[in-house]
Amino acid sequence: MMAFSMRALRSWPSRLRLPVALVVMHGLLVLHAVQPAAWATEPPGPPPGANLSVADVRAQIDEESSAIVLSGQVSVSLSPVLVQAIERGVTLSFLSEFSLVRPRWWWWDDEQLRVTRQASLTFHPVSRQFRVSVDGAKPQAFSDLTEALKACLAVRGWRVLQPHQWPEGLEGRLRLQLDPSALPKALQVTAIASEDWVLSSGRVKVARP
Repeated sequence: MMAFSMRALRSWPSRLRLPVALVVMHGLLVLHAVQPAAWATEPPGPPPGANLSVADVRAQIDEESSAIVLSGQVSVSLSPVLVQAIERGVTLSFLSEFSLVRPRWWWWDDEQLRVTRQASLTFHPVSRQFRVSVDGAKPQAFSDLTEALKACLAVRGWRVLQPHQWPEGLEGRLRLQLDPSALPKALQVTAIASEDWVLSSGRVKVARP
């Protein structure tokens, strides 16, 4: 069971409007928020842009299932634009991709296998809940944005494949990102052109267990 640590936020409207940062590390979840000047001892700097990173990624063999599972440290900062979009009811879709590739110095790397996980996050203003659905499963309700983001992006315990599916010579890579193609059509062009909507960890190498 994961343990959580988060800074208490004063009220629901304030929580939604604040840029937030989520850190998941070895099961510990921490939420950071930029406080209004009235709360802070020092004037806050400019609000952060959208940022998503993943570090210390490891692939291990689960003793119970014998499957290869991933673990790692994920951090994400939501830009004010993304926070506002969530507040207005825009569904955000997060795509997690694990792939096996054969590196080639003379051409593009040869992708041999890809495993994906799609998670959607929607805020319902009437119930004041965040609803998360992973791979089309029945949505889970969260009263807090922190836990909703964790359900979408946490890597720890993600079963990706069986050991025999990862032969020698192939390199594992992981990427987490906000999927712009899943946004409403009216927002897709804006999302592609604006840095506020670009949210990707890039491809991170994963060593074979």
